[in-house]
Amino acid sequence: MSAELTIRGYQPGDEHQILATFNRVFREVCGPGFVDRTLEQWRWQYLENPNGHRMSLAVAPDGTIVSQYAGVPLLADSPHGPLVFVHCVDSMTHPDWRAGLKRPGIFVLTGWPFSAHSRRIGDAVLYGFPVDVAFRIGTRYLEYHFLRVIDFLIRDTALPVVPRPDGFTVERVSAIPSDIGTLYAAVRAEKTLLLRRDFDYLHWRYVRNPSHADYELWTARSNGELRGFLVLKPGSGLAPDAATIADWMAREADAAAAAALLHVASRRAAEEKKVRLMTVFPEWSREWQALLAHGFVKTPSANWLERRLVYLVTGSPLDEPSLQANWWYALGDSDLA
Repeated sequence: MSAELTIRGYQPGDEHQILATFNRVFREVCGPGFVDRTLEQWRWQYLENPNGHRMSLAVAPDGTIVSQYAGVPLLADSPHGPLVFVHCVDSMTHPDWRAGLKRPGIFVLTGWPFSAHSRRIGDAVLYGFPVDVAFRIGTRYLEYHFLRVIDFLIRDTALPVVPRPDGFTVERVSAIPSDIGTLYAAVRAEKTLLLRRDFDYLHWRYVRNPSHADYELWTARSNGELRGFLVLKPGSGLAPDAATIADWMAREADAAAAAALLHVASRRAAEEKKVRLMTVFPEWSREWQALLAHGFVKTPSANWLERRLVYLVTGSPLDEPSLQANWWYALGDSDLA
């Protein structure tokens, strides 16, 4: 059966068949609550990404997309200069083609050219958060390396709202502030490795996103200076009945700016009548410690669905110890928020 298929990269027009397969697959996986992905959402994620896209497809003679291995390239700032990290997302195999194929299967045959292409063009790291089945297959055939289980920081909204520090103005904005680059430069100077949070990325990720209404952008200023930036998703989270801190920017030692951001996040979660406020940071980070001091509690993701971060180094001096020790991330670096 696999001999009938062509494995190739994306070609203009493929998106219609990609969406047909995607929506069929994820309707089955997610159940009646699943909302079909639209063409607008697909084009934003892949064609409008300022860093392009990565895609390997298995295509049947009638044009049906039988399998997909796809990724979203993102710029990272590192000790070795700018690098490209690729967030692997939307992997799938058409249900009519899952049975009857010899191992390793069409999903793996589609994935091999994907990582080979990343090596050829110099991508640094592929990463993702695979479900159990994909994790087992990927570990065996696709060189997935386990980095860590992602646990959550959760604060009960029954706790008092974090007080707003004196001298701070916290404002909801509809656009990425023009001085975000200055704040990012200060944050970047404190961190060894992180995805670049410049104006272009943040504007694409949260403002141009067709789901932009799901996000709230907040600034924390003191005497006009931008000292904190927060992306809040008040309506949903990976934990039940939770609001989510999706992205965060403040100097590590700026406790007042952190408190200002947590003030609005905890207030909005309470206003939305959520039970929890949740987020994700590396456990070694200053942000993790700051949130623990404000009533957040380490909570295993396995309480609901365990989240694993996996990686494959495809073309950089980075290795597992450097990723473990230095890679700073927030939940917005994934498609989980």
